Amino acid sequence: MITARLCAPAYELGECADPVAELPEMLADPAAAAELTAPAAGFHTYRWSDADVTELMALAVGRTLAEARVPGGDVDMVILATDSLPRDRTAHRDVAELLDGTGIDRATVLTMGLMDCATAMVAVGTAASYVRDGTARNVLVVTGDLADRATGGARIVAGGAAIASDAAASVLVSATAPGLPVRGMAHHSAPELNLGGGPQQQLLSRITAHRALFARLADRAGTGLGTVRSVLPSNFARNVLTLYLSEVGLGDRLSLGNVGRIAHCLGSDPLINLADRLAQGKDTTSGAADDDSLVLFGAGVSHLAAVLLGAEPLPRRAEGDL
Repeated sequence: MITARLCAPAYELGECADPVAELPEMLADPAAAAELTAPAAGFHTYRWSDADVTELMALAVGRTLAEARVPGGDVDMVILATDSLPRDRTAHRDVAELLDGTGIDRATVLTMGLMDCATAMVAVGTAASYVRDGTARNVLVVTGDLADRATGGARIVAGGAAIASDAAASVLVSATAPGLPVRGMAHHSAPELNLGGGPQQQLLSRITAHRALFARLADRAGTGLGTVRSVLPSNFARNVLTLYLSEVGLGDRLSLGNVGRIAHCLGSDPLINLADRLAQGKDTTSGAADDDSLVLFGAGVSHLAAVLLGAEPLPRRAEGDL
């Protein structure tokens, strides 16, 4: 079977950065402000944009293709993971402009949604499946959202556990370009989380959902999750993430450095966190063992999704080796 490689994650943040404490929602709710800006939660700065989401996406895609050294014409499929496209036919025009500016001229384009901030990780897993079975050699996953569209303008999101930012991210899943091998993917749906219930019931349901997701991911890995060296998550409050991931034995492996810097960039967080980690030289220069792995973890209102990656990139593969 062909190995799917996750290559050249890149991102573009909203061009404006402001203190979380100055948000009108925070000023109107001092208790929420105190909780979310406390060191335990860690929010400090959020990003916002006057640009359209496809403009942010185009900048991220250009960086991904340049770093992967894959021409736009070699991309077979584009998966857009977003809830911020227009709800009418103008979405087709916006996507056409996005692709035209990146040289992608023959790809099949599809969108994924309805899973909130887990959508992008499901998209990465779907892209890996297309590559592994030979349907496509290069699949571009593009995610991005603007709070004005995705959340109706709300910045305090995830039941009060996060502050939303505007951003986009992209990554190439390829049969030939150098990248981190995709070792497995799991997702879990918990529709009961959309039905309300008291705080204790919500907490129990979320803990149960996290346990189910990571049990499935461990099963996909075959050898469990003992070799996971880092989890790159959705940027919720640090104390919330630590609580949920500690329940599955991964609380001490969370990468939480971006929570204060960029807040919660909705579906883009795991790819942003991965791009920053690779840019800092972690994993690729620190002598990762052959079986070491990373987890990209996206969490929505009632959906969770995770992708298991090898921590050491595979080199570029010749076309004749497929």
